[in-house]
Amino acid sequence: MASRDITIQCWKCGTTLRNLLLPFSRYEECSTCNADLHACISCKNYAPALADSCSEDRAEFVLDNEKANFCDFFKVNPKAYNKKDDAAAAAAKASLAELFGEEPDLESEAGTSPTAEADKALAELKSLFADD
Repeated sequence: MASRDITIQCWKCGTTLRNLLLPFSRYEECSTCNADLHACISCKNYAPALADSCSEDRAEFVLDNEKANFCDFFKVNPKAYNKKDDAAAAAAKASLAELFGEEPDLESEAGTSPTAEADKALAELKSLFADD
């Protein structure tokens, strides 16, 4: 079977990944978030509504659909990314904060990155030990 180039979206972060060679190695990862690409969740046969999450009857059961596996029936789904709508969760957190008389945490609702959180913590640490 000849290999060919393909462009896909990472199932986890949505990054467009270009010029990937098929078939994927089991160790292929997203260059942005390091998510495994040869995983059930990024396969055309992935069907979360089914008991074993796979529409291929002959495929073996896989416990963790987000981890790399050795499935022989893997077919790349170029549009595997599904953005999650967190509006309901954010509204519930805001209601809970209001119930307890707290201010809603707007930063966590905006989805700050771990890098931004680390930079904020470092700035606070520096301000504690700054020479005034």
